[in-house]
Amino acid sequence: MGNKVFSLHSRPPPSTPGDLAAAVAMDRWTGVLHVPLSRGGPLFRVAASLLLSPAKTLAIQNRFLGFSAKDSAANQHPSESLSSYSPPRTIILGFSKGGVVVNQLVTELSRWASESMKNTVDISRPNPSHLTENLLVPTSNSDVLSSISEFHYVDVGLNCAGAYITEHAVIKRICDYVVHADKNLRFVLHGTPRQWSDPNRTWIRKEKDIMLQVLRDEAQRSERRLVSSEKVYFEGRPRSLLMHFEILEAMDIS
Repeated sequence: MGNKVFSLHSRPPPSTPGDLAAAVAMDRWTGVLHVPLSRGGPLFRVAASLLLSPAKTLAIQNRFLGFSAKDSAANQHPSESLSSYSPPRTIILGFSKGGVVVNQLVTELSRWASESMKNTVDISRPNPSHLTENLLVPTSNSDVLSSISEFHYVDVGLNCAGAYITEHAVIKRICDYVVHADKNLRFVLHGTPRQWSDPNRTWIRKEKDIMLQVLRDEAQRSERRLVSSEKVYFEGRPRSLLMHFEILEAMDIS
């Protein structure tokens, strides 16, 4: 969701019958789609890789994707487009036990940000040597971490402690980073009674409350560059495993 990154190892899409024949021969097209994450919502750029086949529908792809010769030139010479470069935005979502993975990414971002500031690296712009065919796709660990704009914890929970980040120092380093880099970073904690109201796993809600309070405390210091919120779903309904999965359809990341 958000920026979905696929492998990009091909050329621009065909624009003439001759190019179309060549495209069929090479079997694959890569490009960028503009899609909304919710009905009526803002459009996000999504990198895509498509397997081509000799079908009539290939002729409408340029119009559907809004691809132009200018886009093609920018892909072939990415360094020439740095002046108008718009950094990619990566949105991280972790569902259920996937919260552990989100915690690890938050920790990695915290460590990387701290080292970047110590080394006085310009973390607001990409390294030209890392830019390949498409400016949308991060190509290094640093590019991926610096591209993260949102973390979403989606009804996360474990049968032991550790579902949420509760270490203040980790969030503090991230706060220092967003202020230093002049960027915004958003945390959203989504939950249902299944996790947040489980009497047998009370630590889940406690950890969530601690993390949310730490984020809110640091938000004050960051001049609101660090944003956090919580969203509760299916309040008032009896706890069930079904609602744990229904949140995937009901969640709102706007």
